[in-house]
Amino acid sequence: MSEPTRPGVDKLTRSEVSTPTRPAVGGLTRTELRVAVVLAFGGLMAVLDATIVVVALPRLMAAFGASLTSVQWIITAYTLGMVTTMPLAAGLAARWGARRVYLVALAGFAVASAVAGAAGDLGWLIGARAAQGLSGGLMTPLGMAIGFGAVAPERRGRMVAVTGLPLLIGPILGPVLGAALLGTGSWRALFFLTVPLALAGAAGTLAWLPADPAPRQRVRLDLPGAMLLVPGIVAVAYGISANDSAAWTRIATVAVGAVLVAAFSVRALTHPEPLLRIRLFGDPTFGRGAAVLALYAAPYFGSALLMPAYVQTLRLDSASVTAALMIPGAVGMGLSLQVAARLLERLGPRLVVGTGLGLAIASGVVQAIILRPDTPYPLLGLLGLVQGAGTGAIMMPTMSGSSRNLHGPDLASGSALLALVSTIANGMGTVLISALFTVLTAATTGGASLTALAGQGTAERAAQAVAVTDALRWAQAAALVLMSLALLVRLRSPGRASAILDRREPAAARTRGGT
Repeated sequence: MSEPTRPGVDKLTRSEVSTPTRPAVGGLTRTELRVAVVLAFGGLMAVLDATIVVVALPRLMAAFGASLTSVQWIITAYTLGMVTTMPLAAGLAARWGARRVYLVALAGFAVASAVAGAAGDLGWLIGARAAQGLSGGLMTPLGMAIGFGAVAPERRGRMVAVTGLPLLIGPILGPVLGAALLGTGSWRALFFLTVPLALAGAAGTLAWLPADPAPRQRVRLDLPGAMLLVPGIVAVAYGISANDSAAWTRIATVAVGAVLVAAFSVRALTHPEPLLRIRLFGDPTFGRGAAVLALYAAPYFGSALLMPAYVQTLRLDSASVTAALMIPGAVGMGLSLQVAARLLERLGPRLVVGTGLGLAIASGVVQAIILRPDTPYPLLGLLGLVQGAGTGAIMMPTMSGSSRNLHGPDLASGSALLALVSTIANGMGTVLISALFTVLTAATTGGASLTALAGQGTAERAAQAVAVTDALRWAQAAALVLMSLALLVRLRSPGRASAILDRREPAAARTRGGT
């Protein structure tokens, strides 16, 4: 039996879905394309602001006369803000409507960006970054839920081909754009950049996103659940990202957070209207997709720090060379996402995502084998193109495929859960791969740290080049193990015939439930 629809999620764009019009671009109608473009603006802002400041840390240290430990809070505050509001997105949308909450998040993001750009001291900047994160944490899951709700389940891949593009390219575009802006102006431009984007997104929301339907009944937010889950998620995220704290403090913080999350899980399984419906992990399609997402996102984003270390510390080249090496990966992701979104409807996620994982793993294996201190950059760029093509067929297709059985209140909760899984996996992967690379570097160089190697002369560094490269290759091999686990999980899922039946079920369920 179909569950009652909560306001602001499943019926948000029903009139547009039920009134077919001629496809405009990529199989989307004009109405659907407008929705996708508005949501892409929000996704681009959230991802850009999470990554664009990384290259600005030295400039910010000089501007505020602060240490690296203090300035890193600019990044940590944004992350903590995001994970604070992500769990609340589904409940807020059910109570006040997804469009309304999304619009408030865009407005809040614009104000926070303006405050960050005008900040006169580090404290104001960190506070503004936290406010940006609070808004960004709402935009990511709400944008996913609105986009998936705007089209039939079997066509969600077409929607994600537009809305997911900024989420894949943003992490690569952010540092490149940040370096370009720093080269031509002040660090303040990094934050002022998103103000017009947020305002344009708000205008598009008012003009193109349909109004929220009138609520059938007043929905109460699960406040006890929020008091367990939000501090728990924040504690886990803080313990993962707080590099300035002692190891035992970080471990204790993560442990406390895990206990709070476990307590919430017990409550959520027994409460009729929990803050997040974690029982969705028990659905084979959703649970398997979430596992694939975590097992790939952690090593992929975690190993992203290896190439900058290789280029800038080992080969003494500039950050612009690192940025140039990232461009082929972005191109590969953008192109493959468009193809994968269409193939997903015909072949199902098992074959599409499995092929993407195969490409990504194969390129990683080749790079781990051929990497030397003088490996030609064009060859590394080609491998990046292949891995990018694989990633484009993995991340967003996994999210859209995981949601194909979800509708109504489950769709909002599922979107928030997938966003949380990706964010936490990203942070954990970065910490684990970074720690492993540090340990391996010390083991292969006789105890030297990467920081110490950076301060050595050219001759001394050249003598250690092979050892550091070996450490990098072993760290990459560890990342490939996790990616291989993701492939095994994906291949154990139902084949094409079962996937097609799964894709048909939600539409039938909505018909039976009157939606």
